[in-house]
Amino acid sequence: MSLNTLDHRVFFSSVEPFCSLEEERFGSVLANIDVAYYRNRDIIMQRGQEPEYYYIIAKGMVEEIDEEENSSFYAVKDSFDAASLLQNRVRHQYIAAEETLCFVLKKEIFLQLIKSDAAFESYFLHNLSEKMNALLERDINKEMASFMATRVRDCVVHPPVVVSHDASIRDAVACMSQNKSDSLIVQFPDGGEGLVTNTDLREKVILPDLSYDTAIGTIVVKKLITIEESDFLFNALLLLIEHSIKRIIVQRDGKTVGVLEQIDLLSSISSKAHLTNMQIQQARTVDELKAASSDVVYLIKSLQQQGVKVRHITKLLGDLNTKIYKKLYELVAPPELIENSALIILGSEGRKEQTLRTDQDNALILRDGFEHPELRQITKDFTDALISFGFPECPGGVMVVNPYWCKSLAAFDSELRRWVSEPAGDNAMNFAILIDASFVAGDVALYEGLREAMHRYIRQDNLFFANFAKNALIFETPLSLFANFVTEKRGRSEELDIKKGAIFPIVHGVRSLALEHYCQHTNTIERIKELNDKGVLDTAFATELIESLSFLLSLRLNIHLQKYERGKVVDNYLNPKDLSNFERDLLRDVFKIVDRFKKYITHHFRINMVR
Repeated sequence: MSLNTLDHRVFFSSVEPFCSLEEERFGSVLANIDVAYYRNRDIIMQRGQEPEYYYIIAKGMVEEIDEEENSSFYAVKDSFDAASLLQNRVRHQYIAAEETLCFVLKKEIFLQLIKSDAAFESYFLHNLSEKMNALLERDINKEMASFMATRVRDCVVHPPVVVSHDASIRDAVACMSQNKSDSLIVQFPDGGEGLVTNTDLREKVILPDLSYDTAIGTIVVKKLITIEESDFLFNALLLLIEHSIKRIIVQRDGKTVGVLEQIDLLSSISSKAHLTNMQIQQARTVDELKAASSDVVYLIKSLQQQGVKVRHITKLLGDLNTKIYKKLYELVAPPELIENSALIILGSEGRKEQTLRTDQDNALILRDGFEHPELRQITKDFTDALISFGFPECPGGVMVVNPYWCKSLAAFDSELRRWVSEPAGDNAMNFAILIDASFVAGDVALYEGLREAMHRYIRQDNLFFANFAKNALIFETPLSLFANFVTEKRGRSEELDIKKGAIFPIVHGVRSLALEHYCQHTNTIERIKELNDKGVLDTAFATELIESLSFLLSLRLNIHLQKYERGKVVDNYLNPKDLSNFERDLLRDVFKIVDRFKKYITHHFRINMVR
């Protein structure tokens, strides 16, 4: 590449954040760009001096040396050093690592862009959370952005129809009729509220022939599902799906101000998610359930294009998948088996962190002494149906069809005791799989009994915790001493596995802390929040871990969708060269946070003391 062939416009059209500038500002940048040449080992900027330019590498490589003499390297289309320009002082030393050409932009023009362009400014924010949000904002499909911007108060919220708890059913129904309402808010002397709907009147009054003079308060459902009017409509959708309800009580600062009906919410966002949920609930055969669950990839892609954060996508899909499991179990298992068992989902499904269906992880806890002659056939039918739905068979055999994961509570209890007393190899990982379990169907007491046993056996067992937590350190973080990405040398040349390198260490490290501190949540982000509330993780570090995991899950979702659409095997490998400069910069930041977390886990559990 020579000075004569450097096409400024083409080059900067693919350089962050210049490529996002409006045409007028973009043209101004091009008009003020100069080119600087440096020989190998020439000093470009010296620590402590006043900076004059912002540098973008056109050819060659630049070494950055910080105060502790640590080196990082920048290649073509990388840039430096915005922080020095903003602070008017060069923090690190920059040296040409080989013959190098740089585009240079004067400090005054760079600072003017920072002041006049919000997107340009946000690119250079050092707070990881703000950088993440800036990346999300850039990627949102503008035509769909209104979906996420809509608040509950922007939807049709019906004024509450309120009656006293001691009003007769006759008077309460008359009030509903007068106000043309399908529901009533019932107030109690202690300040509590309840809800009565047309369905309640049919099921609790008309069918049992209850006297209309009975007080309305006797048939009230007092557990209200509420949402603040300032909250997002998407969160209202999540509540509808999670609780299988048709209306939500809308509040303002904790006081009821109205009722949000399902039909009004759907007309506002036309959600495919809720349609899928309704089809799952209404399925009467395995084939109908298969049809209801067939559009999940479309749903994921739609939500991603609408700018929905990946943590919300996985939560929504986790809820839908749980309902699919529950409905399927009800379709293939007889009532006596359901009543004497607990179906649970494990791993990423149990944590509600799965996006595309990479595999299925599930187990069945049976009541002690209960046997069913058709159990093996029923569990085979269940597993085969899930495979036909698009849930691949688990390579490790963690499925109800495997007798090892389908046994009595006493048998699981015995295995747990053995895993804790011998916490090496598969035992530790089996325990990790089970600790992420979420209840799906059957008798929840069996699931709760399993969780109680887990905590009972590990209580005050420091050796177990150290052996359990050290699995977070199994895989090296794919970042070199010089902040370069470490990719595979064979097979997956120039690619790295973000699950092994970053997602797993965070998930398992957090899982270990959550187990130690009796956290109730299974989702990793919720566990981090709970650990922060308990004072185990400080707020700043907890925030970094949450944003890091969110970014990693978002990258993984992109990888999975791209590979799915190209008919490739859906795995966790990515090529850093396929990322934008901004994404590569963020990934480096995230890997550094992962390394810090590994050091914290090592120190906290004294892992160096175990062999």
